[in-house]
Amino acid sequence: MSPRSYIRPVPVNGSSPFLGDDCALCKESFVENDRLVICPQDGSRHHQGCWEANGNRCTAYGCDGQGQVVENPQRVETRPNVQGPFARKQMDRLSKVRTMPSSSMGCAQSCLVISIALAIVLIAAGCFGLWAVADYILIEMLGWQYRAPFTGSITPSALIASLRSLEYFYLL
Repeated sequence: MSPRSYIRPVPVNGSSPFLGDDCALCKESFVENDRLVICPQDGSRHHQGCWEANGNRCTAYGCDGQGQVVENPQRVETRPNVQGPFARKQMDRLSKVRTMPSSSMGCAQSCLVISIALAIVLIAAGCFGLWAVADYILIEMLGWQYRAPFTGSITPSALIASLRSLEYFYLL
């Protein structure tokens, strides 16, 4: 289909066969006084604002349907390019679908960050586990005393005393 094709919106009134059908994008039912666009390729129906919010393209997977919505195809007017700080508000009024700003972190990025954090935690736990196993084998099974044995738990006072001894060592 040509990228310069035009589609005329269909008004929904009380006797319309589309009354009560669902929009292919927002899944809301068509009500009286809605304007809908029918895809020229597969016949799926969209609210006019949903069609335009989707870049004048069909939302069905694999469908190539597209076309600019115009009231009168013989007199096509170009739509002004909406820019500036109020552009998003003007475009939101046209569609019932709300989109996230492009700067927000999506699901894929969140999953990536979480999986990287989980990998770091698992690697750290694995390294500690490997050290603990090697430590047990070297000291308990092979009898090699490569470090002084632990004597009880580490108390805050013992920790402070060891830090003070390190402090004197580095000040010399």
